[in-house]
Amino acid sequence: MNPLLNPLFSARILKHYLTDIKRAWKSGEEIKRYQDKAIKKVVRYAYNIPLYHEKYKKVGIKPEDIRGIKDLKKLPVITKDDIIGGYPDKILPKNYKKEKISVSTSGSSGKAITIFKDAELIMVEAIFALRQLFTYGISWRKDKITNIGDFSVPKTSDEECLRKGLMRNLSPLFSFKNYQNLYTGEEVNILLNKIEEFSPKLIIGYTSVLMGIAYLRKKYGRVEPDYIISSGEVLDNYSRKYIEEAFNCDVLNLYATTEGGSIAFECLEKNFHINSDFSYLEILDENFEEAGENEHGNVVITRLHASATPVIRYIGLNDIASISRDKCNCGQNTPLLHSLGGRKKDAIILEGGAIIPPATLPMPLVEIFEKHESKAIKRYQFIQDRVGNVEIRIEAEEEVGEEFLEGIRNAYEKFFEGRAKVEVREKEAEKVGYSYPMVISKVNIEHEIQKNIK
Repeated sequence: MNPLLNPLFSARILKHYLTDIKRAWKSGEEIKRYQDKAIKKVVRYAYNIPLYHEKYKKVGIKPEDIRGIKDLKKLPVITKDDIIGGYPDKILPKNYKKEKISVSTSGSSGKAITIFKDAELIMVEAIFALRQLFTYGISWRKDKITNIGDFSVPKTSDEECLRKGLMRNLSPLFSFKNYQNLYTGEEVNILLNKIEEFSPKLIIGYTSVLMGIAYLRKKYGRVEPDYIISSGEVLDNYSRKYIEEAFNCDVLNLYATTEGGSIAFECLEKNFHINSDFSYLEILDENFEEAGENEHGNVVITRLHASATPVIRYIGLNDIASISRDKCNCGQNTPLLHSLGGRKKDAIILEGGAIIPPATLPMPLVEIFEKHESKAIKRYQFIQDRVGNVEIRIEAEEEVGEEFLEGIRNAYEKFFEGRAKVEVREKEAEKVGYSYPMVISKVNIEHEIQKNIK
């Protein structure tokens, strides 16, 4: 049954739609009051779920001990292994009878997990995602939007939540002729041809897929969207500039996950706003203490919506980021990310244990590319098979020459301070699944971190 046929359900969703999108423009005090109210409700709900009940009982925490968002640090963190071990019965309330959908992560961080979402959560997640479109002046009902997502198999978030859970329930009420859902695993020439025919105002896709489309767009394409949203992979400065030049439009970043929904996005000022009234974010160091301003740490999320499988102080994303105390002049009063470093598993680890986050990794490369504007680089990739050894692959539109490659090698040996041997090749990047990730690491980074701590 379509839940929107239930008047009470529809009324709740309408209330979310009218209040949630624009809350980011309210004062910081109003946002905090909402967070305080939401976290109390979420913890009360979670206390009836075996996984959380056992965790909280073990440390002596009861729901009444959490009076606001500042008390969140009293709660233990939840790991990916906790969710995997608790699936399915321990991650839902007993006798949970509401319609629910199970969704799985891709497993790109090492292990796939499955959690449950219900129709209301899927709708609310979508409403917070609309905040980004609202910021850009994009109408979800009128403007043409192309989403290049993972519709390959059931259980992906795109397939279960977007196409089946959201669009199917809304289709009796709204036309979706202005939406184009494309499978990210299709050949890039097919993707570009379909996009050209549709002529969208907004394109959403993975960075590596957008890079492939941008390369062809420079050769023969004509489509010029108003904006492109990059999500799912690190958006480094060179890739952003390459895609922007190819399509003649702004490329803006989105940080979204299966567990946390739309966590943060860039406004038109290119400041990274956290949707902290839906996915509250902490940055913690290796000792689970709050990292300082602009200091990289582990992303820990708490979803401020109580339904299905709750996500509270979840550290299983394995992402690296840092917080900024700056304020944006775009009018939104949500906190800002200083940088999104990417997956911890995609970091490069040097001899001695130093970690180079994925987002920081391309910095020397970008400087070299800017000095050699005649070298049209369409893709680059870092491969680490063991600590202290890094291979850099360069794909160019035409041969770059040994001198250019040697310059890259020298720059990275200096960047790594001699703690890694660097090999640079003009060679096709390695494909993993449907994309060409910027970093492929075969090193067990958690093991290396623990080894160096000892």
